[in-house]
Amino acid sequence: MKSASAIIGRLANLFQRRGEVEPNELIKALEHEVAKQKTKESLVPNSYTIYLCEEDCHRLSAARLIKALHEAVERKVIREDCFMEGALSVKIKKMTADENSIVIVSSYVEEFVQDENTINLDNDVLSQTLIENTDSADDDQTIIADKMKIVETMRTAAPRKIEYNLALLTDYKTAEIVFGERQIYIGRKETNDFVLADESVSRIHAYIAYERHRHVLYDAGSLNGTFVNKKSISRRELKDGDKILIGRTTLTYKVL
Repeated sequence: MKSASAIIGRLANLFQRRGEVEPNELIKALEHEVAKQKTKESLVPNSYTIYLCEEDCHRLSAARLIKALHEAVERKVIREDCFMEGALSVKIKKMTADENSIVIVSSYVEEFVQDENTINLDNDVLSQTLIENTDSADDDQTIIADKMKIVETMRTAAPRKIEYNLALLTDYKTAEIVFGERQIYIGRKETNDFVLADESVSRIHAYIAYERHRHVLYDAGSLNGTFVNKKSISRRELKDGDKILIGRTTLTYKVL
């Protein structure tokens, strides 16, 4: 992992445009930046800030587009057969100068600073007692407010986990599953995420985890083993187009 001070590819991407920037232009520019920043160790940055003119910034800073940009980076990481350390951040910001272009700045960041409009009650400046006890005889009642009790009783909305669609697993016949960062299980047991009606498949045969922004296939101690491109594996980082043999069933892993 590079230091948190960040290695920055300043003005890493400068695409001259005519008229308004289209979402597909942003996606292509971001994919180009990921491929360009790939190191000899097959690492890419985990923070991308896209600078646009004020008009385009306001028009394109929609949650749906940010999600699409996030997915574009994750998919490009897999297609380029590289890795990313830490959480991914993709942001759109307004340019300070009146430029008619798209500028992308990429960097390596270990931890992201909490957004300014997000309140973390546990770290907020609350004393242990909000109204302190006084010895004044004029006080008939003294209210002691404990910080932890206030935090526990306040209604706080749990952060919503965004589901990213990154890859497809299919047998090209009866079943397929689209998945992202969550772990999925494959086998004959009906509680698996991908159920295979194949007697040569173990009840829980294999699973796919998400590590360093890559899908990794693990054999789960199956009886007949798991194969990728005709080779037996216990663990394998998947690549676009890989053929997975589980029992007598062949599955294909495809990046969306």
